[in-house]
Amino acid sequence: MEEKLRYTLWQCEICGDEFLTDSKARHDMVWCKCKKTAVDAEEWYTRFIGKPKLICEGNTKLKQR
Repeated sequence: MEEKLRYTLWQCEICGDEFLTDSKARHDMVWCKCKKTAVDAEEWYTRFIGKPKLICEGNTKLKQR
């Protein structure tokens, strides 16, 4: 079974910062600028800290706004 790379754009509901995660980065929490929200988006699960809001996701690299 081939692993598909998934890119996800998130927004911190506390500070409004947008940040990008990908499913290839194993055990890598990606933090917003205020360091109160983070996401670790693995292939089979996603871990959250704080208040992340999902903006969009796809299999091609997304551009941050």
